[in-house]
Parts: sequence; structure tokens; C-alpha cells
Amino acid sequence: MTTKKLPLFLDNTFESIYGTFGSRLGALFLDGIFLSPIFIAVAIFNSMQLHNYYYTFLLSQLVTLCYFIYLPVRYGATPGKRVLGMTILKIDGSAISYRESFLKLAPQFLIGLLLFALQCYLISLADEETFNSLPWLKQTNYLQSQLPYYFIIIMVLSNGYNFANLLVFLLNERKRSIGDLVAGTVVVYSRFLGKIENRE
Repeated sequence: MTTKKLPLFLDNTFESIYGTFGSRLGALFLDGIFLSPIFIAVAIFNSMQLHNYYYTFLLSQLVTLCYFIYLPVRYGATPGKRVLGMTILKIDGSAISYRESFLKLAPQFLIGLLLFALQCYLISLADEETFNSLPWLKQTNYLQSQLPYYFIIIMVLSNGYNFANLLVFLLNERKRSIGDLVAGTVVVYSRFLGKIENRE
């Protein structure tokens, strides 16, 4: 079964309909700002007891799933993308479903699960009484001291994925990320939606 892809340009213009790197980076930054109260609350809660890390992971994953899966299906994009005038569509120009929304997030979600497994191992090495007695800023240093290469693993996983994502984005004409390729989606500027819907 072949899927008709959206064209690179509409109405014989040379203006790309796809979200640029700058626009999408800006949207990601805005989404980070919108989610920052949750991140701050999680950090504070984690500092109270060592084993709170387990519970906050579940909370943060629920918030992430709602934010990056439900909202794009309900409103066409995350709040950050909406503010900057972008919409997520299937490669054929139709609206996304929960399937595409989940698949788009799946690569980052899997990396998150790997990091959580590593974090669980890190917590198992730490002494809860020592952790709870330390000031907030020293708790992270204490945890990392239990597994010296913890930070390196995070850097390799996170930065490796981000670099691969950037490379994929820059090398394809429709400005698709790894998540877009997995989900079969594109990010377009919302001002083109009318023309996309009315195209032949």
C-alpha cells in the first residue's frame, strides 16, 4: 500500500511548508518552559527521600505521555508548536491519531526507560540514610559518586540520540526527525493547512 506524500512546496512556490530547525527548537524550548513547574516539583520531591525517585518517574512519564501524545492528537501539536504556528500531520497530510502520536515519542520514551533502569541501579548502590542527610545540591553528587560513569552513559545516550536526530533532520527534505520517520509524520506550518486540505 503506497501513501501519497505531501509535496515539498505548494502552489509552485519555493516557501517550504515544513517546520524549520529554528522553529522546532524554539517550540521544544517553550515546551520545556511549560513543563518546568512539574520538573521543579519532581526535583524537590526527590530531594526529600531517596526512594521518591521511583514514584516521580511514574508521575513524570504520565505527564510526558499526556503532554506529547494526548495534546498533539487533541490540538494538532504540543503547546510549544502551537504557539509558534506549527501542526503535526501524517505524511499524507491527514490528522494524526494516537498511534502516530505514540510512535513519534517512542524513541525518546525508550531512552527514558533505559535511563530509569540505570537510575534504579544507581539508587540500589546508595545509602538512603546518607542521601537523606545531605543538602539538596549535594544529593546528586552523592548519587553520581556511587557510579562514576553514570554521567558519561547519560551523555552518550542523550547526546548521541540528539546528534542522530539533528543529522536525520538536516538530511531529509521534509525536515523530519527520527520520531517523525518512525511515526510517519511531518511538522508543517499551520498557515498552510487550508492549502494542504484543498490540494488535489
